[in-house]
Amino acid sequence: MSQFVIRISAVSQMCEPLELQELSEQTLCELLDTDVTERLRVPEAPPFLQDAPDRVLCYLIDARGGEKSLPTNLCGTCFYHTGCPVYGDLVLVMCSRNEADTSLFGFTKAQSEALIRWLAEQFSFLQFQHI
Repeated sequence: MSQFVIRISAVSQMCEPLELQELSEQTLCELLDTDVTERLRVPEAPPFLQDAPDRVLCYLIDARGGEKSLPTNLCGTCFYHTGCPVYGDLVLVMCSRNEADTSLFGFTKAQSEALIRWLAEQFSFLQFQHI
């Protein structure tokens, strides 16, 4: 069954849905061109997550993005809420609300469309590629 993730480019600020047949840590490493990711929670929940109370919105980044001198991702930096930059592309997924559970979950097409609408409302600087 296919599912979607949303990738946001640090360079172009392009927000694009990607349809995947399989969602795994390895798949996300390949999308981010890295061997190790860092998982962070988005502090605000988009409205569509009310339908999935056991899930939270997360983003994964290259854990060594700063060491690699990757460009700053403005959207990721805004999500981080500390003023510290986030480097490189990021991929949005859903994670379990229980932090001990490391499962990753993709979005349905309807959820990915709702997430893109929410991102457009939050971040006017993003460019969008629609499904």
